[in-house]
Amino acid sequence: MNSIVILCGGTNCGKTATLRGFFRIDYSPRRRTYIQRVLKGKVVGAVSFGSPQEQEEYCNVKDVNKNIKERIEICGNYTSGKPYILLIPFTMRGSSKRGEKINTECILKPIETLKRKFKVFIIYLRKVSSKNEERDALMKCLAPSITIETTPQDCDKSEELERFLKQLVIRSQ
Repeated sequence: MNSIVILCGGTNCGKTATLRGFFRIDYSPRRRTYIQRVLKGKVVGAVSFGSPQEQEEYCNVKDVNKNIKERIEICGNYTSGKPYILLIPFTMRGSSKRGEKINTECILKPIETLKRKFKVFIIYLRKVSSKNEERDALMKCLAPSITIETTPQDCDKSEELERFLKQLVIRSQ
């Protein structure tokens, strides 16, 4: 069975740095660009390092779900039907233009949709140097598989991601 690993976190919490470190690259793939790495014989892929919530109009759940569906299709095409683990970053932030709170619907609803078809694992990249009350409350609803604390000086958590994938996700496939 295919798995989805969601890296949740606020702005500048290390999602991109962690993905770059994990895939061992120094750039961020553009939208619809597929990248993969084989870990213990399993394909681990990502389609862009941008969050679906950031790539679509603010809190448009339908478009976010469509964006995620495209990522799944692209990954499936590249893996030719073999089991895969797809990494998707989810940014938890509000609209600074509108002074709004975290885009809760654009986090919860897509995850609910994914859970109907995939094993979903959630990693919370929690930036210690920021106010996290809203994000922490949202993560209680999501029950993350693991919380990894980050700082501006230490935001590449690729080693922790790799360890998590080896220990939990790959074993569960």
